[in-house]
Amino acid sequence: MKHVQKFAVAFLAVIVAGCGGTGNQAASKTVVNGTPRLEAIVKVLRTNLQHPTQWTDAQLVNPQTPGLQADLLDPTVFGIVDPTNIECGDKIIFQVVYYSADGTRHIVPNVNFASSDTSGTYGILAANTGEYIASVVPTTTPLVVSGSYGGFEYTSEYDLKIHQVRVIGSVLAQGTNANSLPGSKVQFFNAEGAVVDTVTVQSDGSIRASVPVVATSFSVVADSVPATFYQSFGYLGLQYDAGVVSCFAPLPSGLTVGTTNLPGAIYVAPRSDAGKPASSGCSGPVARTIKHL
Repeated sequence: MKHVQKFAVAFLAVIVAGCGGTGNQAASKTVVNGTPRLEAIVKVLRTNLQHPTQWTDAQLVNPQTPGLQADLLDPTVFGIVDPTNIECGDKIIFQVVYYSADGTRHIVPNVNFASSDTSGTYGILAANTGEYIASVVPTTTPLVVSGSYGGFEYTSEYDLKIHQVRVIGSVLAQGTNANSLPGSKVQFFNAEGAVVDTVTVQSDGSIRASVPVVATSFSVVADSVPATFYQSFGYLGLQYDAGVVSCFAPLPSGLTVGTTNLPGAIYVAPRSDAGKPASSGCSGPVARTIKHL
């Protein structure tokens, strides 16, 4: 299933007002050229914080808030999530955001949110905040969530899956550890080589997949990798050719329902004069190529 997002390029005006000591007000206007997008984050519950009164509501809705991850009792319960990998019962916040040149994440205020699930069968969406509580009923067809702001509409497909294995990891640029591959995809397979889940790499380089316990391996989707990178990835010291059956990387064995962290990052190799890295994790003949769903 393809994860569809509709972006509108806009100039966002952020009004910053300051007050003088005598009550006189001075205002300045900063225009940031950004490309807004609709993102989803896992909502932070104050019961999961070591110091629940230390944080403001605004700080709890931004994954870039300094120190927030360190204050979580369980850091795996927070982060940016692919909306097509939401699980039943999850508490999510949809946001329209943009990123400035230095990578700072800005949340656009006063957005109006709506869902194609107008009956609320699959969850409850707050129109003014984007907060979403997924129901216990999994979806059978994709839903669409939208955020409207300034005459533009930003949309994304989303799905609800049953509670299964939450695989958390990261996809980074090999050699630099940069988050240079958002929008790339990772597919998961069972022992027979059938695709059981596809997850999109998020703006911070993270993946939060929802896979069944029968998943055994994964691969980066070759045609989703930017042209400045080889269709090759490294994992736990081995190198794999993305897109060929014999180059699946193994998942941790004995998956059970709950959260599983990949024991290492997935590194995709940037193109260089050194050429495509030689495969060391592949075995057996190349049978066929993997096609993105």
